[in-house]
Amino acid sequence: MKLIPFFLAWLLSASLHAEGYLLFEENGKKGIKNEQGQVVIPASFDALGWSDGSFSVIGQTTGYRLKEQWGLINLNKEFITQPLYTQLIYKSGEYIIARKKMSPIAEKLGCISLRGEMRIPFVYDGIEINGLRAIVFNLNGTRFEFGLVNLQNQIIIPQQYKSITSLGTLRYAVQNRESKIALFSEDGKSITEFTIDSLSQFYKGYSIIYQKGLQGLINREGEIKLPTHYSRIKITESGAIQVQLPGEWKYLNHKNEELSKIIADDLVSVTQHRSIIFLGGKYGLLDERNRIILPLQWSSMQEIKPSVFLVGHKNKLGVIDADGKGIFPVLYDSIQLTPTGYRLFEKNEGWQLANTSGEITTQKKYELLYRFSGSSWVVRSRGFYGVVNTRGEEFIHCVFDSIGDRTSNYVAVKFKNQYGVIDHRENWKLAPQPFSIQLANDACYLIREKENSFLKSFDGKVISFTSYRVKLESTHWVEILPDGRQNKFDYNGMRYVPVSYASAEAFTTPAAKEFQLSEGLLGIRRDDKFGFVDARGSLVIANRYDSVADFREGLAPVKLIGKWGFLNKQDQLVIQPNYEKVTPFYNGFSIVTRNGKTGVINASGKPVLDVKYESVQRLPDGKFLFKTKGLFGLASATGLVLIEARFDHLAEVKSGFLLVSQAGKWGLLTTEGIDVIPLFYDKLEYHEANDHFLAMRKPEWKEIIPE
Repeated sequence: MKLIPFFLAWLLSASLHAEGYLLFEENGKKGIKNEQGQVVIPASFDALGWSDGSFSVIGQTTGYRLKEQWGLINLNKEFITQPLYTQLIYKSGEYIIARKKMSPIAEKLGCISLRGEMRIPFVYDGIEINGLRAIVFNLNGTRFEFGLVNLQNQIIIPQQYKSITSLGTLRYAVQNRESKIALFSEDGKSITEFTIDSLSQFYKGYSIIYQKGLQGLINREGEIKLPTHYSRIKITESGAIQVQLPGEWKYLNHKNEELSKIIADDLVSVTQHRSIIFLGGKYGLLDERNRIILPLQWSSMQEIKPSVFLVGHKNKLGVIDADGKGIFPVLYDSIQLTPTGYRLFEKNEGWQLANTSGEITTQKKYELLYRFSGSSWVVRSRGFYGVVNTRGEEFIHCVFDSIGDRTSNYVAVKFKNQYGVIDHRENWKLAPQPFSIQLANDACYLIREKENSFLKSFDGKVISFTSYRVKLESTHWVEILPDGRQNKFDYNGMRYVPVSYASAEAFTTPAAKEFQLSEGLLGIRRDDKFGFVDARGSLVIANRYDSVADFREGLAPVKLIGKWGFLNKQDQLVIQPNYEKVTPFYNGFSIVTRNGKTGVINASGKPVLDVKYESVQRLPDGKFLFKTKGLFGLASATGLVLIEARFDHLAEVKSGFLLVSQAGKWGLLTTEGIDVIPLFYDKLEYHEANDHFLAMRKPEWKEIIPE
């Protein structure tokens, strides 16, 4: 029979004992009972357990609090320590992290045992126990200095590093002041050089290392098992190693000749022939020759205007230019572009405005800041509202309950629960009164009382009133009756009266600018029927159609009994009204729809592209893009099918060449359907400025055996 080591037996005993006790309270004080309900420790303490709020009994020992100080007590009601500590947190085994006041203004951390013995003295600002080691640190000036000690406070790694992190399996990642990492053993010996950007926890005997955005693999002895050539590495539960190479981006010409290539997970083209590069979880910027001009260091990067980038790091945002010069430091929670600059937000500070040069223009930080008009912003400070201009000047001070609408000269406000109107110098145009106000213009306003709404001028005259719902427009106001009918009035109180026309000169268009004089004729409407007049207003084609459109190439679309056809200038139906939709003729052809299907007809009404497609679109060069069963094809400008419908995407990117995709893969065809760049790539873009194509194929995951 194997003997259980003493420490393991003690720990097992401790865990069993911990399950049998619970807290109780009497008169606001805490005590402990056993599982039979017997009082083990009387209710005499402010708290029992640990200062993080947890409760446990470890090896017959727990913590107690009296008068805001903590100590240790056992279940025999014996005080192991006096209440000397401001904090006690049980970690593991027999170790407790304790905080102690060393002076009226300074506290330090140390480590004590369950027997109250000091293991690590109270000289540190932070302690993290890892097995038989402790990562310790102190604040020296403005920076933290990390080291590693054993539980007798003997130095293993001197306290001089930027950070130390436990990786498990008695290994540590130690970061120097240049933010480079080396692997250290539990004895404080460096196993690797300080050349690593980041290290993962060890799993199945391996740690994933990061260098220059790429990943590799090392073992506990620091041996490189896979070089840092991979975009991603996964270690499965079975211990298998799966890797994925970075994406390879190629610059190709229209002959599929490789011009250059670059390794990246993603590339996004921006202005001045630059590209945002994404590799290894970080973003940077490349110039037109694919040289790095901004290093891979950002967690997010987006061009918000030419050569200006919104960048992110550790959930904070900033703005930089293409040279890396900071316009705003990376410390904001939100940055938004405005017509005159930027709107900035810090969670614990508030909102500010800044100009395009990055200068803060507002004099203080606001709880709220939102656009009021093209030249001003509503702001809130200490619960009250005001208005600032684009220069950040608070020309209406934050003293109002709320800000209403505005005209060119006045602003509606709520002040001490009453409503009024002020000018831009904060002079009262309308003194505060109990009913809400809506500005109509600089001459009048609407006041909404309980039963009626009154339109008033600023000199006190009642222009009009109504008991119905009212809507203000820029040139008139509308009274909305209960049955939905509307009455329109101008701001002098005069009602708009519908006009009955009796002469040919009184024809109107159905909507402003719906028709224009085209090929000498203008569409008109009379008595809800449509026709055409000439430039002098003389009726040329009688108003007998349900609707019409402008003449193009001698023909005009006309609608009869719900269908569209085409009319010539002699008032002859050249193409019978058989279609639900038509387009004006262009280059001798019209796109038409019948029974939900679309095609192309010529000026004689003959189909040149059968009316059988889901959609047909005319391209700028006159060709037709058609779609059937969700797939796209291409026809010539005369309706000849050049490419059958077999692509998910099809677009003409330069004369004679088509960018196409099929089943997620992209390629390039000629308009005759000849492959130029095969359907091989996961991404393919045409860059017109350089007349080249950017192509990328995602690498596949594969399983490999480390050497």
